[in-house]
Amino acid sequence: MAKPYSNDLRERVVKAVEGGQPQNSVAKMFKIGIATVERYMARWRRSESVKPDKFGGHLKFKLAEHAGMVKALVKAEPDATLAELQTRLSDQGIEVSVAALHRFLRAEKITYKKNPVRHGTKTSRRR
Repeated sequence: MAKPYSNDLRERVVKAVEGGQPQNSVAKMFKIGIATVERYMARWRRSESVKPDKFGGHLKFKLAEHAGMVKALVKAEPDATLAELQTRLSDQGIEVSVAALHRFLRAEKITYKKNPVRHGTKTSRRR
């Protein structure tokens, strides 16, 4: 998705139209679409501001409504891998990818077992 044009350009477009130039020639002069000029002018008349609305945003996690269950699963088995947690959630009827599960746990600052092959104790290097 493209980003909004800068406020500077928006203000120059409004000043040009307010200065008496036709919207078509302003659109050609700034190399933007006529519909864009019309939107800027409508926004200017409505709110006397040309600043764009909030751009982008964050979606809720798919697991947000099941946060309590996820936390309980991790608390019950703190050494479970993501794949094991995914299976446990699937058994509960919650289908989610390992990546989505990882993002949710990271956002909630919940720790989990990092990889499926883990040594119980560290051994020193042998020569």
